Amino acid sequence: MIEPDIQLLNSKLSKLQKAVSERRSRSYCLSKWSDFVRYRDGQRCVDCHEVNGLAAHHIFRKVIASPAQFDPGNGITLCRQCHKECHEYFNRRPNMSLPIDAEGGEKLEVMERLYCILYQDSVERDLAHEPFYSLSAIVISMLKKMHGYSANSHFPGSSLQQAFMILATCEKQTRDALLAANGFSVGAEPILPGTMQTFLK
Repeated sequence: MIEPDIQLLNSKLSKLQKAVSERRSRSYCLSKWSDFVRYRDGQRCVDCHEVNGLAAHHIFRKVIASPAQFDPGNGITLCRQCHKECHEYFNRRPNMSLPIDAEGGEKLEVMERLYCILYQDSVERDLAHEPFYSLSAIVISMLKKMHGYSANSHFPGSSLQQAFMILATCEKQTRDALLAANGFSVGAEPILPGTMQTFLK
């Protein structure tokens, strides 16, 4: 693994941000995004640590979440095999009139896992700094909406931690139905992973 030089990492991030702010072509911005993500991740697959056949993968697909396509926190470096597994069975444009993941294309459990391992990797490498792994407020709001939570529902931590937490939390409608069926009720705020026992005491 190649540990990134922080000065060069900041330079690559600045080039990405400049390209986006100047409204350069989508392909140019994506090339700057990809270059930044692969360098940040140490030029190796964050999942299996393979160093060949690398690609910067969009965790939240850009066809669904175009505001996330240039977000540093929406990218993870994967090898050819790990990348292929993310796109297995469904690698086409989804039917946007259907609920999210109705066709199994979003693979929400895969998104949850990738945000989790990306965050863990950032901590292990002492790079867990918001600019390097940031997700826009729009993207966080989209994730909340997907799970039935209002935009002002509170999820703690950095934007990357929030993305993982939102996906790791039971969808609000499912949660409310399960609680109601068992004689419980809860407000609009999410029950975060690890807090259910406290709630039920």
